[in-house]
Amino acid sequence: MRRPQGRLGGQPHVRRRASPVLVRNHETRKSAAGFTMIELVVSIGIIGLLMALILPAVNNAREASRRIQCAVNVKQLALAILNRMEQEKRFPAAWYWGGVDAANVGPHHNWVVDILPWIDQKTIADRWNHNELAEFPANQALAQTHLAVLSCPSDISVTGGGDLSYAVNGGVGHSTVSSGILDCIVDPFSIPFDINGNGLACTAPAVDDGSPSDRQLFLSIGLCFGENWGVLIAPGGTGTVRHHRAATIRDGFSNTLMLLENIRVGVDPATPQSNWASVTPRHTQVFFSHRICRDNSCSAGNVDLALANAGAHRINSGRTAPEGESPWASSFHKEGVNVAFADGRVQFLSESIDGRVYYNLFTPDGMKFVGTPLDGGALSGDF
Repeated sequence: MRRPQGRLGGQPHVRRRASPVLVRNHETRKSAAGFTMIELVVSIGIIGLLMALILPAVNNAREASRRIQCAVNVKQLALAILNRMEQEKRFPAAWYWGGVDAANVGPHHNWVVDILPWIDQKTIADRWNHNELAEFPANQALAQTHLAVLSCPSDISVTGGGDLSYAVNGGVGHSTVSSGILDCIVDPFSIPFDINGNGLACTAPAVDDGSPSDRQLFLSIGLCFGENWGVLIAPGGTGTVRHHRAATIRDGFSNTLMLLENIRVGVDPATPQSNWASVTPRHTQVFFSHRICRDNSCSAGNVDLALANAGAHRINSGRTAPEGESPWASSFHKEGVNVAFADGRVQFLSESIDGRVYYNLFTPDGMKFVGTPLDGGALSGDF
């Protein structure tokens, strides 16, 4: 009788089949060994989409932080100006032209130099030589010092030297010497300005320019001006002295702009002596547009106050302009600029602010214009 074949011990040989579970696991491991091209492209697309969604939020957060720090700088500078005003009983000049003797007259210093002790820079203030002009080598070396409080973190034009991102309220223009006439009222680009609209501009002091005269109205249309310092510029006088005190801000401190952002002041690569101590009006002051008066004559029918913030002179219009060529409020913030009022309050001012409101905020004594073409009316509401 034939015995069944099998293993030793007579046990029959059973051929085992692989477990279905093991087969599936093995196949899964083989298929998971790598990504297909389609899976890779989809994954990259999803990552790119997520980055596109996240990066704007990150950039917005960073810019918000920079804008806040910029506002902090404006606050510090505003308080410094007010502290100096409390000590001197007057607002500082935007800039000074003068010297200690008639043989050495020129650009002397500006408002930043005046407030150095109140922005924790007394060392620089003590070393500044007021017996010399701003261009004196030792003074120039000091003015090339980078002071963080003078630069907005969002200002991409900052060089790391004598940068400045802020300027004081200069009104509609400045005064200068033109054709031998002292204290000639001109627009930001040195064209004579007939503010009272009587057909006369840049008249000699002895000439009757009417009442109020261009010079008188000019004081009421801005806050900080150019003045003479030191020497007798003209026989029997000390040149131009024009400034505001607390009593002359009749529109109220909370309704008068004092300091505004301007990224086109301070350092000018084309002018080595341009820095935070510069005396050039367009490097130290902010103006509203002089185009409110057609052909620089503010006569009846020639005035449109809505143009104070319009066209090439509106807020943020000069972002790409050369340094010193856009003396209008500007920043690299979105939709506006940080400003400080004469009471020290800091606010973000919209670049689309109504021109008439903007004009009224520049003028500290709007009552002087009642009954004239420059009458801006009563100022009310939020800005």
